[in-house]
Parts: sequence; C-alpha cells; structure tokens
Amino acid sequence: MAQLEQELIGEDRQGGRRVEVTAHVTGHATQAFDARAELTLEQVMTQAAASAGVALLPPRSKPFDRLHEMHGEHVGAVIVNLDQTLGEYLRQCGGRPHFTVELVLAVHVNTRWDVAVQELMSPREILALPRIHLDPANYSLYLPESTQELPADTPIKLTRGIDLEAQPDGKYGGGQ
Repeated sequence: MAQLEQELIGEDRQGGRRVEVTAHVTGHATQAFDARAELTLEQVMTQAAASAGVALLPPRSKPFDRLHEMHGEHVGAVIVNLDQTLGEYLRQCGGRPHFTVELVLAVHVNTRWDVAVQELMSPREILALPRIHLDPANYSLYLPESTQELPADTPIKLTRGIDLEAQPDGKYGGGQ
C-alpha cells in the first residue's frame, strides 16, 4: 500500500498520471513520448507533430491535420473529438495510446487556409476552395515575394503550408 501511495504522490507532483504515447507522423519517424493523461488529444497531436519537427496547420486554430487511432500496424478511423483528454479516450476505447497524425496539404492564401484536394492545382482551383472562396474572375494568384501573376489555368505544385497571395485587380501593387 505504501508503494502505491508513493506512486500516486509522485504522479500528482508531475502533473498527474503519465502515459507513454506512440505516434506516427506522416512522412516522419514514429515518435514516442510521455504525455499527461489530462492533455487533450489535440495537445497530444501537437506534441507528436512537434517531436517530429513539424507544426499542425493552420497555426493558432483548430488543425486541419487529422489524428487516427491505430490498431497494430493498421491505421484506423479519424478521431473527431480532439477536446477529450487522453485519459478519457483510453477509458472509452479501451485501446492503447498509439496514433497516426495525418498531415494534410494545407494551403494559405492571404489570411485564409484550406486543404488542397491534390498536389497539382491551378490558381483558379485554389481560389475556388471552399475556405478560400475568392472569385477567380476577380482575383489573381501570386507566389510569395513575386509580382508575376500565376496563369489561372496552369497547375502549380503545392507544398504543405505554402503561402500564396491573391490580389483583386490582377495587377500586383499598381492597379491598371
């Protein structure tokens, strides 16, 4: 009994029960780390991504990236409720703290973020993404630090977190 009491006191001093989490982050090595059971699954996902040297996107917002449960080596369903704690999740699912973090192809246009549907997309398609929602007839798209308008129907290769700029007049910085 004294041993158990000492372990509980130790857990309280270190911020509660700790759980060893294993997470595979898309395109990176599997990460293993200790997490407090009181962390939300979103916090666990953030910690897994940080351990792999990447950030969830978009920053300072609910991530578009997805957390999946793992069953052995099989990637399971997306975990929708990222607000539940790790402890609650483990009690409900009866599983192990083994996850996959799916990094999506998030793109940034001006102040708007969305998930690209494919790696090659035209500026017209990018501007039409639901969360970007800028009329391609009224906006032109530019790469960062460039004043060269991207041709509306010529696909560009997208990378995760790419920053693009949309201008309403089609003439960067100078009007007609």
